[in-house]
Amino acid sequence: MRARSLWALAAGAMVSVGCGTTTPQPSKPLAPLATWNAAHHLVEWTVVAGDGGENGGMNFDGYANGEMTLVVPVGWRVEVHFRNASFTPHSAMVVPEGDRDRGSFDSSLLAFPGAETSNPSEGSPKGAAENVEFTASRAGNYSLVCAVPGHALAGMWDKLVVSSQAKQPSLLVNRSS
Repeated sequence: MRARSLWALAAGAMVSVGCGTTTPQPSKPLAPLATWNAAHHLVEWTVVAGDGGENGGMNFDGYANGEMTLVVPVGWRVEVHFRNASFTPHSAMVVPEGDRDRGSFDSSLLAFPGAETSNPSEGSPKGAAENVEFTASRAGNYSLVCAVPGHALAGMWDKLVVSSQAKQPSLLVNRSS
């Protein structure tokens, strides 16, 4: 009886500590990643860099390699609420889709004025938070990239579609298994 009790206690302890698993998981946001106000033509996009272990930590909100797409009607304002959850410095910058696969980025590649965090090539430290705002003034396909050298090439990018056809924003996710 005593051996059975000890076994049950040990099994419970393993379950409660995850059997030694240390793989970080993306946070489960209490609020949606994107919200909008149609009357003010405003989209608020929460972007958490390095949110869990997806893609080796090279992700936004746990998504990488274009798994997340924000669709915004042309002319709407976009407020990005950026936070770095990783010990690795990260940033956010919106660039034309064709410029996504680069080893480094500079302000000449910026898709819209104001669509970047401070010091995008250096990134921000863990816990840093920043709000950036821009107007999605031209229809087209864009990418939200981490502009720290090598991070976008490692898959730290997601999609931004500015649409002349969309009546309201939408956020689409497609986890590639």
